[in-house]
Amino acid sequence: MNILREYFRLAIFAIGLLCGVQIPAFVDQYQKRVDAHLLEAQQSLVGFQQTAERYFDGDLKKLIAHYQRSPDRVFNQDAKNVEAIFQREQSLQSQWDNLRAGVVKRTYYLLTHYNPQILQETSNQFSYTVPLDPAALGWGICLALLFAALFDTLIGLSAKTCSVCYHAIRKKNTPLR
Repeated sequence: MNILREYFRLAIFAIGLLCGVQIPAFVDQYQKRVDAHLLEAQQSLVGFQQTAERYFDGDLKKLIAHYQRSPDRVFNQDAKNVEAIFQREQSLQSQWDNLRAGVVKRTYYLLTHYNPQILQETSNQFSYTVPLDPAALGWGICLALLFAALFDTLIGLSAKTCSVCYHAIRKKNTPLR
């Protein structure tokens, strides 16, 4: 029975290790998607940015405000479109800046400030890898040790519970003399 428990512990450790190395890989793939979306948003703004450079000292917000004040409905509609692209670009730039921090900070940032669309894309297209860089190995070992400790705790509590129940039943069934 002890050897079976040790094999289970090793299996749990291996599962934890393999799950742990996926964390930095997922964050990396998410970051690459943010980068791709950011470049796309920036390219979408190039023409408008050139117009803002020419007429509004490079201030895209002034260009948007000018479009909004225009009596022409087409310009009003364009103002909404340009503003949406501009806000998306700003949001993606903020994400990109925050995802350039250390491994733990990037992971925490992703857990707390993710973009739902990009997170879904990353989840759908995630390619499992076993990276051998220090960050992935660190995450893997930490998660593996956590899984193994939880397994040992669960086995210990189960054994203790079974022992208490066994002694309670045995005591109850002992005849009085």
